[in-house]
Amino acid sequence: MPSSGLDARARQKQDRTPKKGKDTMSAGNGWIRVGTLADVPPGESRAVKISEGRSVALFNVDGRIHATDNQCPHMGFPLTRGVVKDGVLTCDWHGRSFDLEGGGCFNYECDDLETFPVDIRGDELWVQAGDATYRRRDQHLQLLWEGLLSGDSWTISKATALLLNGGVSEHDIVQLVLRHLGRHVASEQDAGGGGNIVSLLVSGLEVGKRYDGEDRLMALSLAGRAASGRASERLEVITLPPPVSWEQIDGWVRMFSRNMQDFRIERCLHTARENGQEAHIFKLLFECAVAPYFLGFARNVANLGDLARVVDTFGWGEASELVCNLGAKMVGRGRDEPERFHRDAVRLLEGLAPELESRDYGANTRTDYDENALVDALLSVDIERSFEAVAKALRDGVAIERLITTFVLLAADRMARTPVNVDAGWGPLSTEYNLAASLRHVHAYGGPAAAAKGLFHAAWQIFDNRWINIPSRALDEPLPDHASDAPDAATASERIVHAIKSLDIHGVGDQVVGYLNSGFDGSELLREIGRAILWDDTNMELLPTLRVTFNEWEGGGDADAGGSGHPSRYQLLVGLARYATDVRLNKNSMASINTAMRFSEGRTTVEVFDD
Repeated sequence: MPSSGLDARARQKQDRTPKKGKDTMSAGNGWIRVGTLADVPPGESRAVKISEGRSVALFNVDGRIHATDNQCPHMGFPLTRGVVKDGVLTCDWHGRSFDLEGGGCFNYECDDLETFPVDIRGDELWVQAGDATYRRRDQHLQLLWEGLLSGDSWTISKATALLLNGGVSEHDIVQLVLRHLGRHVASEQDAGGGGNIVSLLVSGLEVGKRYDGEDRLMALSLAGRAASGRASERLEVITLPPPVSWEQIDGWVRMFSRNMQDFRIERCLHTARENGQEAHIFKLLFECAVAPYFLGFARNVANLGDLARVVDTFGWGEASELVCNLGAKMVGRGRDEPERFHRDAVRLLEGLAPELESRDYGANTRTDYDENALVDALLSVDIERSFEAVAKALRDGVAIERLITTFVLLAADRMARTPVNVDAGWGPLSTEYNLAASLRHVHAYGGPAAAAKGLFHAAWQIFDNRWINIPSRALDEPLPDHASDAPDAATASERIVHAIKSLDIHGVGDQVVGYLNSGFDGSELLREIGRAILWDDTNMELLPTLRVTFNEWEGGGDADAGGSGHPSRYQLLVGLARYATDVRLNKNSMASINTAMRFSEGRTTVEVFDD
């Protein structure tokens, strides 16, 4: 087979005496005619388009013809605009350099350059560009790994786009991200930082499933960027020597959690995992996270739910280090001495704990109850009254999922009505909202007693946000009944997205209510609001709340999730739209996602910009 860079005169001589049985003029086996020798004079280069989104660069160096992909593997600049010296091709944009013969790149965060065999037939140039079959999975996974270590968003987006375009499954891509994340969190992050990263990772994956194309790539790239950072070596965690029973591990973890000794908890969890006792781990972690002394650590509960989702999706094999290390940091984290009201709340929950732990929740099946009385107590700025109202609802047999829905809709309603003339309190309010929704995970993984305690954590969060001056409103009070004057759903949706982008915080909520009152599809509107969120630099801030809103609005398979048919259900979308509008920057530093998509299709940046 001819090799890349054959001397032109030697090849011409060889072509005049072809080997027997070989038709050197055949266009088979991927050979393509790309021009003549006269088209590429010595010292010159030329680009030839060989298919849609794919071009070959031809270089004549001292009479030898070289053929490479014309797209720089770094950021897609046309390599025909580069410089060749001493057999090294250097891109003219960012200076990435390559071996012109073999294509090897001399820089990091850059794939090797693809080179092609050249055949000269008479005065015609032929290149064996091969087919478009994807064969660079391992190289692009390595590229993604480099991007994760450096935190370079372009490299992460580019590698992800190349892998997806090559048919590599999203599951395989995220497995690599998880392996990196486990070591990154273990060696570089505390409980808060690690928990936020996992929240963004899970949110990016779950939101991304609702989209395709560039929108899906954006969500995945946000997840990858959140997980990026240094991943240092650390001492190996050693299994405790046998015999060690689960009962011992359970007792030790609870004791170490009270004593804020996270490093001891990790070894216990690692031992349980190695002993095949992982089925018990999340129940124990959730029970620790909702202990009275963790009142005020709202993100602990939500982030443990995200960890559980990671294991459900990818298994313990990929997530073991992440769960054991971050789970230990969460339930063993340090706690300051609580201030007066906080101390009173801890004491109240400690008094209720025996009742909550011993109760038979099989009787909690009621869905009709005095919701307004509970909401009135939660907003009373009286923590004792608030806690007593939650306890009464549980004693009255109200279903835990129904109570969770009340907390979710109350938080959404507060986001839908918070004044924005001063500090709207979006951070605390979104925490309130996300915590309430995460109690569904507590219920699923930690059991009803843990979820019941979690309700008091949610009640405390509302009390702690008492500085946000939001007028009280009964949740069963009807919302305004006006309809949109748009001729159709698409126009009404476009107007709402325009209101978000034009920062019309005072009008966007009414537009959402009008859209929904018109009978238009709320799920489609949510997708459009989500798309507007993804393509703004506030995407990281809003991503967990967007994910929760998707799950609550769609119901997640639970008839009570999202309050289907509830008078305040529309507030889920109103609150999200107002939040997205008020914090919006109308700036997108991740616009390179578009370029990454075109890059994965083989197009140069010049072609992209020409579009």
